[in-house]
Amino acid sequence: GFGVQGPIDSDGPLIMSSARPNGVTASIVLAILLTAPSCRSGHPVSRTNSFALASTPESVPRFGFFEMAWRAEHPFPNPFIDVVVDAEFTAPDGARIAVPGFYYGSGRWMIRFRPYAAGRWEYSWELQADGVRTQGRGQLDCTSRDDGKGRVRPNPANSMRWVFDNGDPYFPIGLQEGITLQSPWLGIDGEGRNGPRRDVSVEDYFKIYGDAGFNLFRFSQRNSGDPLFDDLDHYRERESIFTDHLLDTARRYGMRVFFGFFGTYDLWAPTRYERWIRRMLTLGLRRPREAINRPEDSATIEKEERFVRYCIARWGAYADFWELLNERLAADQWTSRMAAYVHAVDPDHKPVSTSWEKPALREIDINAPHWYESERALDSDLRVRQVAAEWKRFGKPVVVGEQGNSGMNWDPGSALRMRIRAWTALFQEISLVFWNTSWSKAGMNYGRYVPGDSNIYLGPEERSYIRTLGDFAARLDPDVRIGEISVAGGDVRGYALKSPRLTAAYLHHYGDHSTVLRAVKVTLASPESRRLVAEWIDPATGAVVSRAPVRQGEPTLDVPPFRVDIALLVM
Repeated sequence: GFGVQGPIDSDGPLIMSSARPNGVTASIVLAILLTAPSCRSGHPVSRTNSFALASTPESVPRFGFFEMAWRAEHPFPNPFIDVVVDAEFTAPDGARIAVPGFYYGSGRWMIRFRPYAAGRWEYSWELQADGVRTQGRGQLDCTSRDDGKGRVRPNPANSMRWVFDNGDPYFPIGLQEGITLQSPWLGIDGEGRNGPRRDVSVEDYFKIYGDAGFNLFRFSQRNSGDPLFDDLDHYRERESIFTDHLLDTARRYGMRVFFGFFGTYDLWAPTRYERWIRRMLTLGLRRPREAINRPEDSATIEKEERFVRYCIARWGAYADFWELLNERLAADQWTSRMAAYVHAVDPDHKPVSTSWEKPALREIDINAPHWYESERALDSDLRVRQVAAEWKRFGKPVVVGEQGNSGMNWDPGSALRMRIRAWTALFQEISLVFWNTSWSKAGMNYGRYVPGDSNIYLGPEERSYIRTLGDFAARLDPDVRIGEISVAGGDVRGYALKSPRLTAAYLHHYGDHSTVLRAVKVTLASPESRRLVAEWIDPATGAVVSRAPVRQGEPTLDVPPFRVDIALLVM
């Protein structure tokens, strides 16, 4: 395989269930994949028909990765569809969770699940094939040792923010890249279109960008990535296995996943010409391939729901956010029905978005606009504030699904623009997902500056800026909200966050970026503590410019000299 958790080769160890197959045509047998850490079924098992092995349940950490797999002796014509797998897990508190299964490939069907509570879990499973059902039961122990922070959830105290299951705050800083099975090497840090660059593996790519502070990866099939199906009746095995590898690698390097089901859907093709030809042929043959604007087409919608179920079953253990479409207009009725179906099938009830965005619909949980612009860096904070006010008016969290420049992915001001945008976004309670094109600084439009969406270059300078921002955000708590701030002494716009424990601020010198500002004062609320320290930080380098005690109730502070921007943390 491509690094999917657990051994998946055909010669790997299997533990056979003692439950009988009850005559299912393909003689499906239960096999628990031996992962580390993993767990085995809590009933007697045998390695062969004549050798029995009794085992007690092994443990999986809270939020750890639990997998079961079944193998068939004989092939099915369409294994993705011909066999239906379902499981139900009962939590220690009695809550019941339905978990769908899927066809993995190489003659295996699987269940993936992350238990969220410590204690003894019970589970049952059922397979349906050729009109026959086979069933089984088991147990697993979930230890109190956490394997990570858990799922991402809306912050119950602030509808614009996110928290993990363990209560820690989550401030997304995302990226997207066109990564395909056919391109195992990714180019980064390219100085010129034909100049030197670094070619890195998928593993190295996610390590580099994860270490830089990016903590969200947007995966959108049929959107500069591999398609996962040929049509709604035929899914792609190799591309699905590669997607396992891709998302698993992203998670291992600290990124959560924003997963898109359909991408650009039926409009997808390698080139615009091929896309046009495909669309014309589809219309000419009167063979509709999608129902996004035909909500009365129940037969196609049921097939779309079947594919959504497959994605939830296969990649739900990796994803924290769902997205229905990418830059496609769909009927409200279709969008509402599909989002409701996602909520019904997903065991974790993760939030759902779509693009083009439809935040007014009750079933859509996230406003996910796209934003490409090459404004002056002097105006970047103002533009973030303006668009954030528009996007947030629906009262739902905002994740900008694609963010970048217009004209070209890099220009002399793009790194600074990105820095100011990212810092202001944190203080305006929205999140940005940058579309990365870093194999060349002239990597778009054949190297020509053309009006329109042009992604962004995330090279060493840009990554260093995100690293500093990520380190700053890691010191905030889940209770921060937008606070009041006033600035005196120069052309400076200020932004503040406040919680009972801390106060944070970000100042941008919008007048010019060449003059050093002095004698600037900032007034903002102080945290509820007697012993406070004000720490001023340079967003360009992460260096602490000054650090000094602050008297309780002192609202006005002197700002150290700065040229472009400066950040403050009082706690």
